[in-house]
Amino acid sequence: MNKHQKEIRQLSLSFLLMIALTAIAFSLVLFQLISPPILIILLLVLALIQIIIQFDRFMDMREKEGYYRLTSLIGGSFVALLTIIFLILL
Repeated sequence: MNKHQKEIRQLSLSFLLMIALTAIAFSLVLFQLISPPILIILLLVLALIQIIIQFDRFMDMREKEGYYRLTSLIGGSFVALLTIIFLILL
C-alpha cells in the first residue's frame, strides 16, 4: 500500500469514527438512558474526542504551519468559552 492509499484509508476511518461518535451522542440524548448531569459530561467528552480527531486528521495540525492555526483555535476557543460562561451567568 503506497503513502497516498494509506492516508486515504486513515482519513476514511477517522470520518467513520466521527460519524459513530455522533450517532452515539444522538442516541444517548434520544433514548435518555443516563441522568442529565452525567449525559452532559459524556457529551462533552465525545465532543472533545471529535475535536481532537478534526484537528489531527482534517486540519493538518501536525504540519509546521499547523502550530499557528492551533494557537489561534485555542485562543478562539478560550474566548468562546468565556462568552458562554458569561451568558450562562447572566
